[in-house]
Parts: sequence; structure tokens; C-alpha cells
Amino acid sequence: MKKFCSSVLSGVRLGAATLSAILTGAASSETVSVSSLADLEAPSETLNTTGQKPTYQNRTVDGVVQVNTKDATFAVLVDFNAGDSAVNGVIWETGGATIGVSVSYNQAAATLSLHHSSNGGNALGVVTHNLTEAQISGGDVEVVWAYDASEIEWELFVDGVSSGTTVDTTAVDSQNSWSGGNAAGLGIFGGNFAAGNGDNTNLVAIANLGDTATINLDTGLRFWAGTDTALSKPTEKPELQIETVMVTEDGMTITWNGRDGEVYQVWRSSDLETWVELDDSITAGPEGGSFLVEGEGLIAGRMFLQVRQFE
Repeated sequence: MKKFCSSVLSGVRLGAATLSAILTGAASSETVSVSSLADLEAPSETLNTTGQKPTYQNRTVDGVVQVNTKDATFAVLVDFNAGDSAVNGVIWETGGATIGVSVSYNQAAATLSLHHSSNGGNALGVVTHNLTEAQISGGDVEVVWAYDASEIEWELFVDGVSSGTTVDTTAVDSQNSWSGGNAAGLGIFGGNFAAGNGDNTNLVAIANLGDTATINLDTGLRFWAGTDTALSKPTEKPELQIETVMVTEDGMTITWNGRDGEVYQVWRSSDLETWVELDDSITAGPEGGSFLVEGEGLIAGRMFLQVRQFE
């Protein structure tokens, strides 16, 4: 299929003392890799109210038995507020300091953290994301945390971009369970404890989320039981543009920002209405695309060149 993705070099007059050009362009457990949550099936469970919730320990959700030992994906939309509160406001948690997970927001530090306690509360895995000013002031931010039971680690995604996986911060290794029997909570810490400090004690400076941030309850907390999700935004192709023009005795060489291995065409016109194909199979290399216009390809007077891409 041909994608008409072109860049036009205009205003070139051969033999003139100066060379002027206008460049324009037109845009051309198994981990489930998706570009957005919309690519997943419907959530196994959605919670649309804050408050204390049942623990996930030994629950069966959507046919997945003992979900706290299986792959899992959770997602919420959160509107963060700037401020100087130094507490760790709980967005979501389940279990406790012995076995459990907490996702919290520290307003003063502008950080979003996930803590995973296990192994008698003496193992602690942590991953932290530093929120940008745009993420704090820009309204709802998509926060996703996904558990890989085979690796015994959580991965945190903010606005579709990975912030990394939990790293063990203690000498004791994490174990494959992400919830003990303590109650869960959305917007609050639901039980007596929340993971964690790695010494079987509470998350430091724990607090309810309060007015430091707002969870979008229309979308709610979405839970995909038995699914470890890896979000990867598709790479956007840069706008196709002619980058350099060099006139020599042999002719005129143009270069453009072609992608390595992709095929391009070069066309010529004198009036922007009638186009003549000069080459239809130019394969770009690591440094981009290039073409030498020479011989019959050159015309006297004004000449326009266009690069097109096939996909």
C-alpha cells in the first residue's frame, strides 16, 4: 500500500549564485504487550467507590483462583494536586506490612511509589516515579501497576510509560504473594498496616489520600486477574523532510530523514502539477536517504523535488 508521505524541495534554480529552498513535509502467566489498556478484554473487576475493600488474599476473581499469587494488572486515573503534604497518601493497597502492596502519592516530593512486602514482612520491593509538572497540573493521569508472578515483581506505568520494576531493597528475597489477609483500600489504607518498610512495619507517614489527589471514580479501579500487562506506546515516525541540498559539477544531491531499510521515491516537477518519477526504489540507510539528481533528471529553470514513501 502506498503512503503518500512527501517532502517538497522548492525554489531551486540551477546555475544561480545562491540556492534558496523551502522545505515542507507531511506525516507520513504470559506478559501481554499492548499499546493501551483498550487493547485488553474487559476488566475482571471494577471498583467505583473509595473506602475499605475485601482483601485479595485467596480470592477467586473471574475464574482465577488465589489471585494474590497470580499475574495481575490494576489501573486508575488520578488527578494529582501540587502541595507540601509530606505524608504518603494511599491510592490503593491490599494486605499489610507482612504481605501486601501499596501505591501511594507523596505530594511534597511529587513522587508516586509502589511498595511490595513479603517473606514475613522482611522483604521489600520498591519502584518510584517522579511526577512531572505537567502530570501534576494536567488533570487525569493513567496509573497502571502490573504483577509478573514468574519474576515476583511489579512494574509501574505512568501515562503509558514504564517507570521500572520493583527492586528488592533488603537482603531477604521477595516471595510470590502480593496480598495478606488485611483489608484492601481505595483512597485509604484499609487495614491496620500497609506495605511497607521491609521490617514488618507500616508504610512510613501513611495517610488516606485526602485532598492531595482525586481518583476518577467514573472509570474506577480496574483489575485484570491473571494478566500481566506491558504497555508500550508505538513509535511515532518523524515527519518526512528533505534535510540537505548540495549542488556540484555532477548534479544535485539531496538527503532526507529516511528510516533505515525503508524504500522511497524521488519525483521532479517544474510547476507542482506534473510530476516525473526519477527513481522508485531508493532504500534508506542508517544515516537516512539520499539521491543524486543528474543528467536528464536535471531541468533548466525552476525545479521542484519530492520524496515519497511506500509502506
